[in-house]
Amino acid sequence: MASLPSAPQFLAAGVRHRGYRELLGLVAVQSFGNQMAGSFWLVYLVRPPQSLDFGVAVLLWFFSYLIAAVAVAVLARGRPIRATSAMIVGLLFVVLGHVSFVVLPPQAVIAVAAGGFGVYLPAFWLPMNYLLSRETKAANRAGRMAGVTATFTVVAIVAPVLGGLIAQSLGYRTLFLLGAAIVSVDVVFVRLLAQEEEAVAYRLNFARMGPRMSLAFSGQGAVEGILSAATPLASFMFTRAAVELGLLFAFFSLAASVTTVLLGRLSDRAKARAPFLLIGPILSVPAAIAAAVAPDLGSFALAVGWLSMATSMAPSFIFTIVVDRMEDAIAEVSATRELLLNTSRTIALGAGLALLALGGGIQGLYILVAGAVLLEALAK
Repeated sequence: MASLPSAPQFLAAGVRHRGYRELLGLVAVQSFGNQMAGSFWLVYLVRPPQSLDFGVAVLLWFFSYLIAAVAVAVLARGRPIRATSAMIVGLLFVVLGHVSFVVLPPQAVIAVAAGGFGVYLPAFWLPMNYLLSRETKAANRAGRMAGVTATFTVVAIVAPVLGGLIAQSLGYRTLFLLGAAIVSVDVVFVRLLAQEEEAVAYRLNFARMGPRMSLAFSGQGAVEGILSAATPLASFMFTRAAVELGLLFAFFSLAASVTTVLLGRLSDRAKARAPFLLIGPILSVPAAIAAAVAPDLGSFALAVGWLSMATSMAPSFIFTIVVDRMEDAIAEVSATRELLLNTSRTIALGAGLALLALGGGIQGLYILVAGAVLLEALAK
């Protein structure tokens, strides 16, 4: 694919923009609402009285990622898109996804929630990743990118526990309504921090991204796609108590967040990325195998905690490496990366659905993770 001409990266020169801390605040609020409720989306669909088959429930995430990939392709046509407007649209769509669990039957929920989350992913995260990248420089990039991941995962330590408590005491529908309400608050915050002049033109540029980096992002997306289904469903097989499930999800996030921040800061000090990048895939393979064969809840929790820690290492470094290399084309980085992630999430979950249809079981999904995660080591 021929190299595309560089698009205008930030069409309003000299305009005051949101700072790094304000952007992290926006990430934290929406992450709290989405993870508090979203962690239990699949659990709700497979538990009585809905009692959907695991393979049917997983279609929610499959269609979400498929819609997200199509949406990225539509948005990345080089036309200026206002960051504030796009983020608000994305948040409102994911609010619709949460509310659908309250008002619709389970089969309809799969369609509506998938659409809501699928639009939210590129509409919110394309401008967010672009704005966050602009707040970094080579000397602090890995640490700041790790800070974004850590914000997301630290929130996920508290949010699922609170979600489990709410689901157990007030019911799952109340949980989903509260999740929608919290994300709606973030809509207000985005509006208050709005700068109407902020507009970004996105283009896809696979040629400059390079085949190795494209494969690394594809591996990251595949891992994320499979784990979005495997972890909640496998946890549900070991325990159906909402509070215990929330504690499990929180433990997994704690392991990921601590590791990500520490390695990001060490990378900035050492001024090296590759050695830290390789640690994650190397440690992920045995962790995924351990999760697949775990005989009881304790063994499973330790294995997936280890896996969460290991799989959190590479993604922020992959993004850091490509931004280091394409610092003059961050909008192209964001769009190309987002398309690769969502396409690979879709393909990986499609493979997971085929495995489930053949009787492979949820544990078999972790074997797919062990293979996909090795692609992340190709980042250069």
